[in-house]
Amino acid sequence: MKKRVNNVSRPAVGGSVKWLCAALCLAAGFGLSACSDDDEGGGGGAGGGVAAQQMPLVADAGIQFPVTQYSEYYLSDMTTYTYSGGRMTGAATSDGDSYSVTSNPLTLTELGDDYTSTLRNIRVNGNGFMTYAEISSSGSDYYDGNWYERGSVTWRYDAEGHLVGESGNITESSDGSYSWTCTYTWENGNLMNAEYRDEEDGEVYRYVCTFTYGDGQWNNPGVYPAHLINVSGMELPVLFYSGLLGRTTKNIPASVTERNFDGDEGFYRSTYNTVAVNYNQDNSVQSVVLQYVSSYGSSSYTYTYRYGYADYPIAQEDTYSAAPSVKGGQVAKSLKRARRMMRR
Repeated sequence: MKKRVNNVSRPAVGGSVKWLCAALCLAAGFGLSACSDDDEGGGGGAGGGVAAQQMPLVADAGIQFPVTQYSEYYLSDMTTYTYSGGRMTGAATSDGDSYSVTSNPLTLTELGDDYTSTLRNIRVNGNGFMTYAEISSSGSDYYDGNWYERGSVTWRYDAEGHLVGESGNITESSDGSYSWTCTYTWENGNLMNAEYRDEEDGEVYRYVCTFTYGDGQWNNPGVYPAHLINVSGMELPVLFYSGLLGRTTKNIPASVTERNFDGDEGFYRSTYNTVAVNYNQDNSVQSVVLQYVSSYGSSSYTYTYRYGYADYPIAQEDTYSAAPSVKGGQVAKSLKRARRMMRR
């Protein structure tokens, strides 16, 4: 089972895991704040917490401006989020997928054109961040006909409410079982290192991202860097922007270096440099412009992530400035379809 990370094959945690990425407190030596095992506390033990009844307030995750639109690369690739009373109530993508929320108990459902995924039996810590959930998915496609997946995930946070680890397992109707872990290292409110790891049939795969922040010139009032989302097993922005997966970075990263280690095949490295962060008049982030440089040559590309809000919707034209003086990898589409296609 493979998915693409900047044109490099990356083993994926099943399509249903779009909803997931789980938790494992990092071992001593990473320099993280101590994790709390208090079920009601801000940290929350893996699998601890209490049964979730409703979405958290996004403000509890430090999101100053609820993002109502999120666009990666192209304006045609758009996710729209809806809120009520400061809580996310649902989302929809421009390619037709939808995400619904029901309360008492909290249940999240993703509906695509050929599958349905449900996240249930959700537990949260005192901040409303997910510590445990069960996932079930089913659907049909050209390759496997009718299929299903079942699994569970745990998440863990540091004392400041940052996601520090995740772990999960999935059993598929056609491909057996597998598991994965992700770890995140934070320092002074910023993500410094993130790693996805899985092992299948004795083959280990690792995807590692290292972050720098320069002088911290770009304040972050509540958007999630793309590579923070990409490291997670589900790569699904909706879970982050709902506030369910903890706080984001204090600053917008100045650069991200990613490395893919794939068994005996060696590794692939590339770098993303932030060349502009554009803000609206209320200091919400309008766009982040990254310059991608491949380790295989001189090729480079510009990627723009755009954010819309109730008072500042995304403009329907390309208006960002790429000047370095402006103050300031992947399109998370239906991973169910993408991952099952990548297997072949």
